[in-house]
Amino acid sequence: MESIERAIRNAFAKSDAHNPATRQRIYEAAWGAHERALTANAALSEDQKQQRRQKIKDAISEIEAEFKSVSVANAKREPSLGAPDLSDPVLGEGAYEAGPALDNADIRSTSKKKKRGSADLGYEAGVSRKDRKKKRRSPLISVGIPVMVIVILGLIGFSLYNSFADFTRGNGSSPLLTDNRMAPIKEGEDPEGRTWINIFTPTEATRMSVQGGATAEIMREGTNSFARVLSKGPNDSVTFDVGEGVLNQLIGKKATFDIVARSDDGKPTQMSVNCDFAGLGDCGRRRYDVRDSVSDFLFDQDFQAGHSAGRAGKITINSDLSGAGKPVDIFAIRVTTAAE
Repeated sequence: MESIERAIRNAFAKSDAHNPATRQRIYEAAWGAHERALTANAALSEDQKQQRRQKIKDAISEIEAEFKSVSVANAKREPSLGAPDLSDPVLGEGAYEAGPALDNADIRSTSKKKKRGSADLGYEAGVSRKDRKKKRRSPLISVGIPVMVIVILGLIGFSLYNSFADFTRGNGSSPLLTDNRMAPIKEGEDPEGRTWINIFTPTEATRMSVQGGATAEIMREGTNSFARVLSKGPNDSVTFDVGEGVLNQLIGKKATFDIVARSDDGKPTQMSVNCDFAGLGDCGRRRYDVRDSVSDFLFDQDFQAGHSAGRAGKITINSDLSGAGKPVDIFAIRVTTAAE
């Protein structure tokens, strides 16, 4: 959540952060982008999504509390003769009103209220209140404020886009993708501090083989490369070798396997995954619904101590269990172990 908090604070630095209405718009934009990211990330459970929602609520509440405490401190320091004059000659009477309270149940439900008030310059000696002309609002302010808000919202959206690895994948934070690129990151660059071992990357096509009528082809999209695998029937599959040395590193540990993949041309498909870990057992048959956004498909496997692989293993993928021949793009297959 540090990246979200940093994005909100960066937006405040480039805007009138002391205006409650401006802060509210920035909070709502951050929440909306976060919700879209959670919705698109099928790898997260509902409990994990709720935990992430609570974290962003806590971060927003903490930021808002900082602004309110500063406002109260400033109000105590200012001298006053009688009732304080909270009107502003440019922004109107509502410019210094306290901001709306955050609704921790759902920040998106906060209604947007108009805060514009008529400008009141207070009493002027020798001048009748009726005869005073209303101060005209500067055209630069009328045009500049909406433009500034749009720019701020764009910066927040871009920051959140990078924070969640990319919005083509939906705002999941993948350990294998960096910024808004789909290319796998290098080993040791995981933002959560985990060490990943490569099982397959598109640069290692020799670790890939086909069975039956399946096809596999290394393709490029801009600077990104991937393996497009296609199964025409239930017996057509593509196999990825898991080296014996890799398996021996997993003995006596709980491992997490990650297949980074997407479907092609916006056509969702159901992919099956089978594993043969030689003398260390197998992972059974697993099914995943794959959509056209690059996503992480994870599964855990416990490897008992006292056993030996004895040979290399393999991970077998069928791209379409329906038999319609829909392809799946594989960007990487990796494995990591739980921290000891």
